[in-house]
Amino acid sequence: MGDKMRTVSDIKTALRAKIRSKPKVRGSEFLEMFILEKNKARLEQEGLNVDKKREQINKDIDFIDEELEELQNTVDRSMGSNLKADKQRLSKVSESKKTMKTMSIEY
Repeated sequence: MGDKMRTVSDIKTALRAKIRSKPKVRGSEFLEMFILEKNKARLEQEGLNVDKKREQINKDIDFIDEELEELQNTVDRSMGSNLKADKQRLSKVSESKKTMKTMSIEY
């Protein structure tokens, strides 16, 4: 595979390769101009659509970031209270543990 990934837009079309089925005749310049103007208008419209989609994606990302921040704050608050309770439980358990007496056995 090459360094660059190929996509559908990389395919050579007759228009991109500037190939026509018939040889050019006089007066075909107007047809060429018409085709090029149509393609230009289509691409400009596609560019506007891409810009609108990019704006919508950015809005969605901002919304998700806000939701994540709110959830993280909620988790932090609940974990803070849980950590205090866990520390209290651990201190009670460590105080209540008795030391084990060990005995050596010789054979």
